[in-house]
Amino acid sequence: MGRTFLWITTCLYVAAVAFIVLWPTHVDSGESGETLARILADGHARGWLPGWFGYGQVEWLSNVVMFVPGGFLFTWLLRPARTWFVPLGGLACTLAIETTQHFMPGRTSSPLDVLANTLGCAIGWVLALALVKVTEKPNQNTEMHS
Repeated sequence: MGRTFLWITTCLYVAAVAFIVLWPTHVDSGESGETLARILADGHARGWLPGWFGYGQVEWLSNVVMFVPGGFLFTWLLRPARTWFVPLGGLACTLAIETTQHFMPGRTSSPLDVLANTLGCAIGWVLALALVKVTEKPNQNTEMHS
């Protein structure tokens, strides 16, 4: 992956997340929230969605999923030396986001969101580290022992 493309992709990702988390109301309010409620109700009624799975689970999982690309992209950008910083950076960013949302009248803040966002970042971090390990060329200075 070229560095320029990686930087552009990361900047677009950060802009999209900022747009979502700093929007003055929940992104799932209004029509999109009604659509989600209908899908959940239909899933429960038809039996393809367990009764315990509701809006709270969708919201929590969406927070996890939203931060996976960030963990991945920032790990790829910072490799090989500073990748340990990514989960800590994810935690710091999500604390800043949740603190900001606490003071926004149309938004809510939750410690569970901090956990979900940080978990998503950590998942992206692990996926990127695994990809680096798989695609990394062996060091030419390392001797092979039989």
